[in-house]
Amino acid sequence: MPECGANRCPLRTDTWPSAADELTVTGNVTSPPSHGKIDNVPSVVCRSMEDSDFAWAATLMERRRELYARYSPVFWRPAQEITASHGEFLRSVADREGSVSLRSGHGFILSFENEGRCFVDDFAVETNDQWATEGKALLLRVWAHAESPSQSTLRVVTARMEQPKRQMLADLALVVTARWWVKELRPTGPSRPLGPTEVAGRSALLISAPPVYDPGGPVVLLGDLEPEAIDTSCEQAASMGAVLAIVQRDGGEHPVPDLEPALEQAGFHNASEFYGGRPSDS
Repeated sequence: MPECGANRCPLRTDTWPSAADELTVTGNVTSPPSHGKIDNVPSVVCRSMEDSDFAWAATLMERRRELYARYSPVFWRPAQEITASHGEFLRSVADREGSVSLRSGHGFILSFENEGRCFVDDFAVETNDQWATEGKALLLRVWAHAESPSQSTLRVVTARMEQPKRQMLADLALVVTARWWVKELRPTGPSRPLGPTEVAGRSALLISAPPVYDPGGPVVLLGDLEPEAIDTSCEQAASMGAVLAIVQRDGGEHPVPDLEPALEQAGFHNASEFYGGRPSDS
């Protein structure tokens, strides 16, 4: 999570070479015009994804979910027998207007337009040491294609525990502009209908998890919750049948704090980070 989640939106298509056209990423990116450089990355061959690549990409994401579940076992609990349908979903997103899908020898990336940004959620490499090489090349290549007036900045989702990926993002001068703080709940009441709701007098959203996850029940998004409302909000969310409460700290294009003492004291942990900005390899 937030993979395949509520952040999906109608997208815009950019001119894109055919999958048969291999793109060797080395030195300054060319064609389309480069807005990022890959000066410190060994030569990496990237190409646009073909239909047969999406099943492989879904398998890579399945392996990532298994690793993430060790860190946040409810938030990232994998759903069973979902990999094939996830591959179909990835292909459908890649076909939408504004999306870019690329693969290298050992990794892939899929971006789409969201709220004026180039948004990257589905992004994986086979081994952690490849984030600094193929992962970096894929991300800069996607940005070179996607940057436009409608996608003027980049936002990339990662797990806070995924240090090699986080280091690669930081090396590209991206900063954490949003965090999801998560708390596991024990439901005290029956599940309410999904959709907008009110928790502790504040607007909230009761949702189901993305299909690739199975936390065991609905999830409540509490937005940018104030510290004094934490305990009451969690109690009311549990009474609605929620198994997870999520507080979303979003600084827009500005960094958000690494630590949230009030949330951590209340039993929340920072599962997801969103790195943003305009990547630079200079």
